[in-house]
Amino acid sequence: MYTGTQKEITEEIRKWCDYMVKAIVMAGGKGTRMEGDSEKPLKEVFKKPLILHVLKALKGSKNIKDIIIATSANTPETAKVVGNWGFKVVETPGNGYVEDLQYVIQKCYSDDDETILTTTSDLPLINADIIDEVIAAYNNSPKPAMCVAVPEDIFQEYGLKPSIVLDDVVPSGLNILRSNNKQQDEEVLKLRKIELAVNINSCEDIVVLEEVLSNIGIKT
Repeated sequence: MYTGTQKEITEEIRKWCDYMVKAIVMAGGKGTRMEGDSEKPLKEVFKKPLILHVLKALKGSKNIKDIIIATSANTPETAKVVGNWGFKVVETPGNGYVEDLQYVIQKCYSDDDETILTTTSDLPLINADIIDEVIAAYNNSPKPAMCVAVPEDIFQEYGLKPSIVLDDVVPSGLNILRSNNKQQDEEVLKLRKIELAVNINSCEDIVVLEEVLSNIGIKT
């Protein structure tokens, strides 16, 4: 049993909370390849809004302290919905992924040494175990930033089309960095996980996702 004073216990909790990772979900893109009137983060996959799958994974992580949803003028309904769910929403200028991420970091984090996990809102198979695995790998890395990528061959194996290929890997949309808003040396973490290979950019991707799941038996 811990026998420290209340002050010592409070300080220990504060240090523990400061050490935990903060998360930013990027949800301000136009989603131009999506059909229909609903915004991309709210497009239903497995009868739930796409972004809800990501938020569920983040909330289930034992390493995430708080979550910010970055929206823009492109996604006003998303901002309203996730705000009603109780999440903090920051509206960005909508100038692009990198610019909007920098905006959120500058606006929300005064400490240059925060650990920030960033993710797109279009990864319906991501789960808390994967997030915790990535954070554990980051904690053991000597570099200040980490890009999580999937080997290209997993796309070929499942008949998927990667959005971009860099040195035989495909960026997953999941990254970790420090909050200093500077160029950072990064480690590329290669994870051969179908959960990180499937992202949703069009209605056709939803059909492909259902086919993949029926073949490999992943339950949603």
